[in-house]
Amino acid sequence: MTERIHSAVHACLEWAGGLDPRPVLEPRTLLFLLAAHLDAGAHDPGDWSTADVHDIARTVRYWDQTPTDLRATWLTWCDFLVEEGLLLSSESPRRLRGAIAAVDLSPEGPPGPAYGAAVEEAARPLLDRLGVGEGTGPEPLCPVVPAPSEDLDAAAHRCRPLADAARLAAWVGEGKDLRSDGDGGDELAPADAAGAAAALGRTPDEVRALFAVARHAGLLRTTYTRVLPGRSARAWAEGVPGAVADGWADALLTMAGHRGMTTFLLLTDLFAHGEARTPGELVGVCGSGAAPAGEDPGRHVRRVLGVLASLGAVEPAAAGRFRVTRLGDHFMVRQLRQSGAEVLVAPPLAGMDAEDVLALVDGGRPVDTEGLLERWLAARETESAVCDLFEAADAPDAWHRRERVAGALSALDEDLSPVLQLYVHHPVLGGWARGLRDAPPSAEPLSHQAVWAVLDGYAIRFDAGRPLPEQDRERYAGCAEEFVRAVWLTGHPVADTVLDRLSDGALGAPLAEAAGRVRSAPALY
Repeated sequence: MTERIHSAVHACLEWAGGLDPRPVLEPRTLLFLLAAHLDAGAHDPGDWSTADVHDIARTVRYWDQTPTDLRATWLTWCDFLVEEGLLLSSESPRRLRGAIAAVDLSPEGPPGPAYGAAVEEAARPLLDRLGVGEGTGPEPLCPVVPAPSEDLDAAAHRCRPLADAARLAAWVGEGKDLRSDGDGGDELAPADAAGAAAALGRTPDEVRALFAVARHAGLLRTTYTRVLPGRSARAWAEGVPGAVADGWADALLTMAGHRGMTTFLLLTDLFAHGEARTPGELVGVCGSGAAPAGEDPGRHVRRVLGVLASLGAVEPAAAGRFRVTRLGDHFMVRQLRQSGAEVLVAPPLAGMDAEDVLALVDGGRPVDTEGLLERWLAARETESAVCDLFEAADAPDAWHRRERVAGALSALDEDLSPVLQLYVHHPVLGGWARGLRDAPPSAEPLSHQAVWAVLDGYAIRFDAGRPLPEQDRERYAGCAEEFVRAVWLTGHPVADTVLDRLSDGALGAPLAEAAGRVRSAPALY
């Protein structure tokens, strides 16, 4: 980032050197200014808002000495960003320059407005969890499985407000004048606003809202007097993969209107949990400051979820629940990375190997893992996919993986016998391979491979807090000695636990007695 600051200062000096008269621009002052901006949490030297102006003013008051040329240098920096199209935020250039010109930089100056206090209070638990708040440390986020860029772009194109904003940007073309009067904000001149409303079949108020969406999406940008094509306009026009989805993500809070704070909180929670949740479960996420005064919090959450569903950020699920969409994930990844949170993005499905897909199925978000293994299998040549999955599930303690692999393979409408035959003698995988190959099961229920698979099943039950299966009482009563010996000899990670429970009589007297004998004289076995 320090290198980017020095590059930005050099670019500004070069720009100012071409002006006549040359504006005030002191390099050391600009370096201090941009360093303070970085310390305040900025992710880029060109990302400025009026809130940043007041944050920097509060910082400046603690300096031993404020440079006399600070404000003039700051205004030159603002002019450079606006003129060169380098202002990355959607802040109005007029408002930004006005804030810099008016902010009190004196040591005894006022603290300035408190931006987003209610937002910070409601968001603090989530931000702490993600490692961008003031908590003790982040909880690890599960990796996110991305959708292909073309799928995200197609979904973003279906968002009506964004599509209408793109139509407005096309109507603006190479540029229009901004309204010269007003409160310092950015609007089309009255005649152009009326022309746009007529061309788009919208009211002037709707055009005003679409203008804001187009600016936040990067389709349009403004100077002090003009509206011009934005930094993303060319990428949209050229069909650059991901450009439309990026614009949708950058404009989402604007499209959500005055519901931006609740939008962020709801999407953060749905993203982090990765599972469908009811509006009632989400009310507590928003805190007391999210709902407008006088509105029931539950009703507010349901209303915002409806808006987000219409924009493509969430989708209804069973039993009145909602879950985040791939577009919603895309928004959250961009937002959190800009905030400094570490977000891991998994390879696209086409780039995953067996270890990748099983690791995600083991510990990924439900919204990512649902049907993931089946989709991965369907996209690959079956024999090599089966081999890869088996080899990624051969660790002795990977019984959950083996169960998932067996479940996915059993659903395939193919004859897997040739490839399964390669594994029937494997000490860990053999019982599962035989179970998939043979129907009914093979006639070797006490082989090492078969007993290992049985112990895998017991381990899965133990992990779920369940007892040994009652049906095995009769299944092994007639061969208790042989079964217990096989359990002992497998070396399975849960063999000792199983023998302890058998000794305690979990499956009846014959198995208890046999287990007791093994325990008393293990060397004989």
